[in-house]
Amino acid sequence: MRLLIFLAALAASTAHATPVDRPWTHYNALLEMLKMDRFYAVPANRRDKVVMRGVVHPNDPAIAPGDVVFTIANGAERQRIHVDPDGGFDVPFNPDWVKSNPEVLTTIPAGQKAKFGFSAVPVLPQKVQFSYASLMDSVRQVNALIKSQAGVLRFLMPTLVGVKLQFPKASQATVSLTTADGVKRLAADADGVVKLPLDQALLIANVPVTLSELPVSADFIED
Repeated sequence: MRLLIFLAALAASTAHATPVDRPWTHYNALLEMLKMDRFYAVPANRRDKVVMRGVVHPNDPAIAPGDVVFTIANGAERQRIHVDPDGGFDVPFNPDWVKSNPEVLTTIPAGQKAKFGFSAVPVLPQKVQFSYASLMDSVRQVNALIKSQAGVLRFLMPTLVGVKLQFPKASQATVSLTTADGVKRLAADADGVVKLPLDQALLIANVPVTLSELPVSADFIED
């Protein structure tokens, strides 16, 4: 589930140059911009099945998201945050940094604009056999977070109805659900995706789930 927030970067020179770190914002402002301050304010047992990630897409097509690096400069400590090719990045949460509010540097050139947002993805069991409920708990948890945190805008937010697992393309991966009626086997499509809708009967039975291999990533299915 990806929700983009459109923001303009600080304006100055628009000249292209070799990427270098430059002062950009501060840690608490970054958390607030990505709505992570509200996420981490929720008790841990109500968000432990969900991961919040930042998303950045420079407006200039010549700047690839994967070329962007953010750096948290906490005194002599430097924490580099590398951006994935699709624009996703992880912001480490550190209560000490919330107190000290260190500077955040970026390699996005001054004057360039970028779209920032956040995404929520499910936490997957790091094994090939697990219970159906242990996977679908993330769906119930993220929907509860949306309802409690979105305020009056919650009616504009999507309802998430399942989990999709991303395997390597053409991997022929399968997901097997062992039900009372036998084994239901789901094969990955041509893009390597297996979709698992939230099914109340399977949830109540809490059926075993077996993967032929570990997925490379996962995301929620929107209604």
